[in-house]
Amino acid sequence: MTDPVYDPIAVFAATLAGHGVVDVVISPGSRSTPLAVTFHARPDMRTWIQLDERSAGFFALGQAKATGRPSVLICTSGTAAANYLPAVVEANHAGVPLIVCTADRPPELRGWGAGQTIDQVEMFGTNVRWFADLPDPSEWSRQQASMAATRTLDRCTGRRRGPVHLNWPLREPLEPVGAVPVAAPIQPRHNDVQPFRLSDDALGDLTNREKGVIIVGPDIAASIAEEHELAEWILEFAMTVAWPIFAEPITQLRRGHRRGDDHVMNAIDHLCKHSDVVDALVPDVVLRLGASPTSKPVRQWLERVRPRHVLLIDPEERWNDASFTATEHHAAPLMSVLGRARRLGAGVRARSQWLDRWHELDQIASRQVDSALDAGPRLSGRVVREMVDALPEGAVVMTSNSMPVRDLDAFLPNGGASVSFVANRGASGIDGITSTALGLASQSDGPVLAFIGDLALLHDVGALFGAARAGLHLTIVCIDNDGGGIFSLLPIAARADDVDFETLFGTPHGIDLASLDGTAGVRVEEVGEQDDLAAAVIAATASTEPGVDIVLVRVDRDADVAQRRDITDAVGRTLRK
Repeated sequence: MTDPVYDPIAVFAATLAGHGVVDVVISPGSRSTPLAVTFHARPDMRTWIQLDERSAGFFALGQAKATGRPSVLICTSGTAAANYLPAVVEANHAGVPLIVCTADRPPELRGWGAGQTIDQVEMFGTNVRWFADLPDPSEWSRQQASMAATRTLDRCTGRRRGPVHLNWPLREPLEPVGAVPVAAPIQPRHNDVQPFRLSDDALGDLTNREKGVIIVGPDIAASIAEEHELAEWILEFAMTVAWPIFAEPITQLRRGHRRGDDHVMNAIDHLCKHSDVVDALVPDVVLRLGASPTSKPVRQWLERVRPRHVLLIDPEERWNDASFTATEHHAAPLMSVLGRARRLGAGVRARSQWLDRWHELDQIASRQVDSALDAGPRLSGRVVREMVDALPEGAVVMTSNSMPVRDLDAFLPNGGASVSFVANRGASGIDGITSTALGLASQSDGPVLAFIGDLALLHDVGALFGAARAGLHLTIVCIDNDGGGIFSLLPIAARADDVDFETLFGTPHGIDLASLDGTAGVRVEEVGEQDDLAAAVIAATASTEPGVDIVLVRVDRDADVAQRRDITDAVGRTLRK
């Protein structure tokens, strides 16, 4: 080797490239020079510069959620590496592959007060699939460098997908000896290990039971495209057994399908709030796919009725069952289970009284929701409908946690254009939402929109200013209620006077978000009650100008809470007639 440091890193990068890794997200720093320079020199890889490591982590997360393949993160030593933690935690819980490469001081400088040096060994704890405190690259052979990359890919994209952390000790000098080496892509080695196959039939003769329910949670597949494909499989299976589907928009089961829409419940979140009605509908079988559903009423219904057979199918082996209702766990590929069950259950029944009853109740609840939103002012529910209906076919919506992801589930009607919905439901935080959306935008041909609240926007405000520099465009629809609206729905809100609720939970920030207009490629349009929200969304998503277009909708928090409660009451009264 002509360069004892850069040559092994070049082989490592070449192995990743040979396995299909494309995107590298780099935050500038000195100690990471050999990594940054080597990866950036590869013509078959794309470099994305993110100044802030916290934003960089979520940007790479968004890329991986869009494509299903890992992005490489590169940063310098010290607190730079620590800023990856929130994104690594989300990737861990959501099963998203990431390759986190942190530069570090060599062992002889650790613990001696060297600048920008902290303990980076296993700094992400149990949130990674594999951690390696690597040797100095100069101590590697070509074979060792390639094997390390192969093992990295195996651990982050294998049966339990997730992040991998490689800590790279690098000694000075950090510059290459001569020209930066670029090794030819190293193709994957032949693997004799057979992929996991379902040895037993998970459902068996349970498909013969009329009273079944399919509950689909987030993160059912590795990429957006795979989620859409799996959604079609779920729909086809449901149609062979006449079971209703409880699914939120981020499962890709609520929009754009041309068949089976009457199997997918539209207002299940509203229905399950009324235990005196839905608890009479006790299923014999519940098929749970993916992570836990976002809807608390659905989870509580399942806890109350406790069906005899609750099968949790999750190839990632996450054991997402905080309700402790599952009677069986199957770490099996969802398509294997659905394909086999579909064959066994082919022609079992086209329709049933069970499905018809759920559909009838769903239609009753949906009409009440429609009536309330049509008659009321523009609050969160109407914003959801007007926003999504304005989106073109193929758009991607990155949905913030807290209220936006719940509002999509509660207020988005089934049908309409095929729009993809994404959310960070692994750890369910409000951090990094804008950065994740920009990561999605870097991999998307169509428009990407972030649906977000004011606190989440402020939480990741620094990400706004990197969009134009990266040549990316993002539309943001922000509901601004000057604080944390979700807390007003919690029991503590009833004790507002006793606990100083507004200070501790309402958290009004008093910041005029419209003042972001004109800053570093950020454009803001305020939409009032009488303004055309759909037109604003259409114009923003049609733009190709790099930067961020924010459509700002101010919503009265108290009125929003009151409307939600009125809808719940109206649905309940109608169901009991």
